[in-house]
Amino acid sequence: MNNRKGQVLPYMLVMSLILIFSWAMMVNIAKILRDKMILQNYVDNTVISVANLQARTLNLLGATNSLMATVLSTASYPMIAMFPSFSTDKVGGSMIPGPFCDYYCPKAGVAVNERYSGVLKMKKLVNSIQQFQDLLLTNYMVQSALLLNKIPDKDYKVFVIPSRYAKGTNLFNFNITDPKVWLGIKRNTKGITYYKTMNFCLDAKSKHYHIVIPRQYMKDNVSWYVQNTDFYDKKLVGIGIKTPSKNDGYPLFKNIFDVNMPVLYSLGAVGLYNVKGPMYTEKEDTSTGLSYITAALLSPMVAQQLFVFYNIIQAVAYIPAVGQVCAAVGIAAAAYYAEEATRKIITEPLNKETPIYKYNEAELGGWDAHLVPV
Repeated sequence: MNNRKGQVLPYMLVMSLILIFSWAMMVNIAKILRDKMILQNYVDNTVISVANLQARTLNLLGATNSLMATVLSTASYPMIAMFPSFSTDKVGGSMIPGPFCDYYCPKAGVAVNERYSGVLKMKKLVNSIQQFQDLLLTNYMVQSALLLNKIPDKDYKVFVIPSRYAKGTNLFNFNITDPKVWLGIKRNTKGITYYKTMNFCLDAKSKHYHIVIPRQYMKDNVSWYVQNTDFYDKKLVGIGIKTPSKNDGYPLFKNIFDVNMPVLYSLGAVGLYNVKGPMYTEKEDTSTGLSYITAALLSPMVAQQLFVFYNIIQAVAYIPAVGQVCAAVGIAAAAYYAEEATRKIITEPLNKETPIYKYNEAELGGWDAHLVPV
């Protein structure tokens, strides 16, 4: 009765089981925390990668917007030769010597020569820029999909959506395959109307004169990209999901306690910003804007046209009876042309609602992205 050997053994067995189960619980919790941190890293890295891709796309689209408008800004107002247009509702062949020029002097005795090779080249270049923009948008969607599929572990999944569609039932109210929805932009539907140039020649009193008359040629329904109604909601939300793996042996003792690892969720958000400005016009418009370099190229064109006015007025003044009256009318027309053309060349670069101005304003800031609170 006094033999007490082995009485502590049951207590040691119980304590050992408790220690083993406690150790297993800590290992399982550590596994959950590790998976949660890995998932959060995947979410943050993926959503900021998609946002940076979006920022680069916005920068490139802004540059191509400006390029398209610059090409169109070289066009002439088709009703009067060598009058700058700066508007897509009346695009005539450029009066600046070069590939877009439709100003042509046929040989003496030829009454008319129809020209449209210059404006056709202009249209083809504008359409090529638009096609390149479409390619940029397609590349954005393809690269975004590749980023979402680059998660190395098959048990981890990350989804990225604009925050404006991550609220309530809005998740099902947008076209996930349309890149314009992601970027908050749309095409300017004011369109572009192109005109042929009809060059008439007139010989009078040993002088040679030109008259340019337009004829509508083609029309495009859209031009550059502008802001959509949700343009300023540039927040992207990343949603991560980690499903339990069936073959990794976790949780420990899962067969004994009949438990499984939980499904893990994680959120991340990124905001896009440009400290210098939006880079895109707020409203649909026909004004192209004007760069100072193009303005310098247009100035000699205006001076040349004034010289033509001077020669015409000088010749008309010698017509008996009505010559002086016609010359006075010509002087008034020349003065109007000089004032209006000069005003346009001076003020158009300062027109804030044009794609050229918007890009020049914001290009030094550029679109960028950083993590923000969800």
